[in-house]
Amino acid sequence: MRIRTKITWMIASTGILASLVFSVYVLIELVEQPYELFDAELEKQTQTLIAALDSTVDPPRIPERMIPYFEGLFWVRIFNDHHEVIYSTEMTKLVDLPLRQQKKGYTINTSIPENMLPTDGDDADDDGEHAAFRVRVFSMRAGGRDYLVQIGRAMDRLDEEIRELLITLALGLTGSTTVLIISGYLVAGRILRPLAVINRTVREINDRTLDKRLPLGPNRDELHELSSSLNTMFDRLHHSFRQQKDFLAGAAHELKTPLTIIRLFFEEMLGRRDLPAEVRESLACRYKTLSRMERLVKNLLDVSRLELKESFEPRAFDLPELVGEVADDFATSLELAALDFSIDMPDRLEVYADRDMIRRVLINLIDNGIKYNFLKNGRLRLQITVQGDHVVFLLHNTGPGIPADELSRVFEQFYRVEKSRSLAHGGSGLGLTIVSRIVRLHGGHITMESEEGAWARVRILLPRS
Repeated sequence: MRIRTKITWMIASTGILASLVFSVYVLIELVEQPYELFDAELEKQTQTLIAALDSTVDPPRIPERMIPYFEGLFWVRIFNDHHEVIYSTEMTKLVDLPLRQQKKGYTINTSIPENMLPTDGDDADDDGEHAAFRVRVFSMRAGGRDYLVQIGRAMDRLDEEIRELLITLALGLTGSTTVLIISGYLVAGRILRPLAVINRTVREINDRTLDKRLPLGPNRDELHELSSSLNTMFDRLHHSFRQQKDFLAGAAHELKTPLTIIRLFFEEMLGRRDLPAEVRESLACRYKTLSRMERLVKNLLDVSRLELKESFEPRAFDLPELVGEVADDFATSLELAALDFSIDMPDRLEVYADRDMIRRVLINLIDNGIKYNFLKNGRLRLQITVQGDHVVFLLHNTGPGIPADELSRVFEQFYRVEKSRSLAHGGSGLGLTIVSRIVRLHGGHITMESEEGAWARVRILLPRS
């Protein structure tokens, strides 16, 4: 489960629990309130009734002026100290309510004739209208005598009101749950937004973009500390990678001079005619090894320069003119390899890039095409087209091809598909690495396609500017 979902459910669950507790409390209060009001009214009416009771006569009587009021609204029985009924309303003849001598009121569910309550008759049946009576029993003293008063009143539609209250609370709880889930999801998204920025930035940081850093928010919270710690880690990694690249560049540069001196010595010795044949043969073999080492050092130096982005000088130039120059340089090699080499490109095509680097790309690609195109009547075709704001290079050559499981590794440093043939031709496994670095340095994209045993094709997509 995603963190955003977890936070959403935590916020929603907490809010729902709080809403549920509040709803239950409100429900209890609202349900008890009508009973409390009924009990207070019954107590008040009982006091009024006892206060108006005429105890000078035997049995005591209720004043005539008060009888209509009590007869219409209340169920009343008054008992004297001998538990004899001295007064009762007409409703007592229709409904019999049990006498319970307790301090609190109690509710009696019974049925009464339909004409006693103002109802629409929907719930009526053969036995009459179902109703609930709230009843209280009071022991009171008036005129020197003790009386027991049982008084009740019908609670019109109280059950329906309670049901409506329950429905209202349920709807409110459902609505609040929906609002809590939506707001929780939005709040969780806002909380996690800095984490999304951190995650996106971390994915963008690699060995070529170690100079990028995570943005630090204005609030010095836990996310600020996390970003600061990650930036510190990236600083250490950047420093370590920089040291490695500087070491590689420095070592390759320092090796150039002694290798050049040794190469000149070998050339001088090979130029002598007084050496025995076996010595000359041994020197020629060592000279080849030295040449391969010298090319390797040169390639290492080129890779390190590309990593450090040194000597990157883009400018506008005519691409077909550069391709023609490179093709002329390889004319002899192509002739010796007996390859059918063709170029398909526009007459003029201006691009904005580093001319020397693009030249290096063409040299490495054509050189690889010649080395690994050993089929009889082999073909090598370079096609350059324009697609929108990009230039597309397609170099197709016949040859052994590349296994499908190795296509993704051909641009790795020192990786060679056919190691024996690479060594025979002085290959170091850095040619395509250099091409890939140059293309990416220009903001382009390079891919390799192949059919094993038949052909290989390099595709380069390079911005024109």
